[in-house]
Amino acid sequence: MSFVEMLEGAKVWATGNLPIVVGGFVALLVLTFLVVIAARRRGALDPAKLAPASANALTGEKALSWAPPEQSYADRRGAVRREGQPVRVLLASNTFRNGAGDGYVIDRSTGGLKLATQSAVPPGTTVQVRAVDAPDTIGFVTVIVRSCRKNTNYYELGCEFEKTPPWNVLLLFG
Repeated sequence: MSFVEMLEGAKVWATGNLPIVVGGFVALLVLTFLVVIAARRRGALDPAKLAPASANALTGEKALSWAPPEQSYADRRGAVRREGQPVRVLLASNTFRNGAGDGYVIDRSTGGLKLATQSAVPPGTTVQVRAVDAPDTIGFVTVIVRSCRKNTNYYELGCEFEKTPPWNVLLLFG
């Protein structure tokens, strides 16, 4: 097959399929137009929202370098805190009447727990904590009370893990 025959075959194909090619091109243009219109309605492509009027050169420079948000110097936590459903726990310490008590985990992180209890526990006290629903093979986790605050009906204990427990144990606290 010569080059001329191939060229003539391409012309025949293009002529025979011209409506399909043009229709596909028009469909692609319409789809692109609809996507752009939808993005503008959501505000994703609004230049006023992308670059606020109060933005200065320093802010723009940080946005270009993808710098993380500045952290407050007052926040000394090394782990992110997360709230969730309260998890009932058993507590063991010499500060409780019978050496045992109960409470709820109301906030947790990989660094520690925030517990709600009926009795105050002085900061610096070591407390053993175990989730009520934990299997029998899981033992107590040792935490150190760092803060104790009176809330309306209970005390909030800010506790730090003596040693970070394994992930499967952390998940038992919520």
